[in-house]
Amino acid sequence: MNKKPDGKGNFNLEKDLPEIREEFPVLKECTYLISNSLGAVPKDTCVELSKYYLMWTQEGVSAWEKEWWDLSGEVGNQVAEILGAGNDEVTMMPHATQCHWVALSTQFRNPDKERRKIVMTDHDFPSILYAVSRISEFIGWEVDLVKSEGKAGIPVEKIRERIDEKTLMVATSHVYFKSAYIQDISRISQKAREMGALTLIDGYHAPGTVPVNVKDLGIDFYVGGCLKWLCGGPGNAFLYVRPQLASSLEPYLTGWVAHEEPFSFKLSMDYANGSYKFMSGTPPVPSLYTAKAGLGIIREVGISQIRKKSLRQTEMIIKAAKNRGFQLFSPEKERFRGGAVSLGLPEASKVYQGLERKQIKVDFRPGKDKDPDVLRIAPHFYTTDEEIEYLFKEIDTIYRSSEF
Repeated sequence: MNKKPDGKGNFNLEKDLPEIREEFPVLKECTYLISNSLGAVPKDTCVELSKYYLMWTQEGVSAWEKEWWDLSGEVGNQVAEILGAGNDEVTMMPHATQCHWVALSTQFRNPDKERRKIVMTDHDFPSILYAVSRISEFIGWEVDLVKSEGKAGIPVEKIRERIDEKTLMVATSHVYFKSAYIQDISRISQKAREMGALTLIDGYHAPGTVPVNVKDLGIDFYVGGCLKWLCGGPGNAFLYVRPQLASSLEPYLTGWVAHEEPFSFKLSMDYANGSYKFMSGTPPVPSLYTAKAGLGIIREVGISQIRKKSLRQTEMIIKAAKNRGFQLFSPEKERFRGGAVSLGLPEASKVYQGLERKQIKVDFRPGKDKDPDVLRIAPHFYTTDEEIEYLFKEIDTIYRSSEF
């Protein structure tokens, strides 16, 4: 991608959109409206992976010393810039569930035996619920689950009132994965601090489409990944730990890379300083290479432009859906709306299959209990307005077809 003069935020998403779209080959193959599940791959990712292969080919085991060992820190610092964090404050990990494991493990020997409660919601991602629930069962903690009662979001006061002097941690989402509802994390973290509790925030659906500043949010742990809105592929999750807290913590789920002298192979654990303190085993080097191109493009375009366009295009989707009488399971108010829109519509599974045949990529989620099936539609900075119009035109065509 031909960078603009200062390399940061100088692309105009209207004027430069054709040039930007050239960076994403999948956009020539289909109508891609599923960035909340997997971001489109930049073509420069192939260049980065070639660097990995050549480094391995030419250097062999010396690649660790030349580049691979420091790569986790390099990519973590790229992520940190998007999060409003500082250098050496973001740890790269293979997946978000591991990030949660590590953060939770810092509290395995919490001396305050009265703090046994972890506040969560039923809108949080199931993998995180599984991890927290099972660890809590083993350690003897209690999960206090706040119910959404079928709503896209949960009033922040309903969560705040569950945080008390017995709360060890509030482990919830910045943006709910199914409804794209943005929680007021700053108010949640404020109440947690007042009660002496920690905050562990799952931000997987925020960075890259919603502005994030972990310092302003006042949180202790922030988890995310490059898979979706950061266009970095799988294997690139990340954990931010508030630096004032990080120095006093010891993660019990750990490994040799977190040692201050990893190649001494000592039998006793002495933690490294900074982001490597929260690592575990050998990092997934190929995945780290895949993260670099997407992070670079996000940096060049700038989150403020991405957010502005996202709000405009999600508003387009909401209006088109309401005009057709579809149910809306995402917030209409901008301050609560993330990058995707969830819609309930008749025979959603058949509509999804029809869209797939037309190479229109959206996300289908079957309902559970009394919840209906939904389609999640997720434009990103490389999406054209015409693609959104085409989506609804084809939905109309599907309903007129013989399938219905």
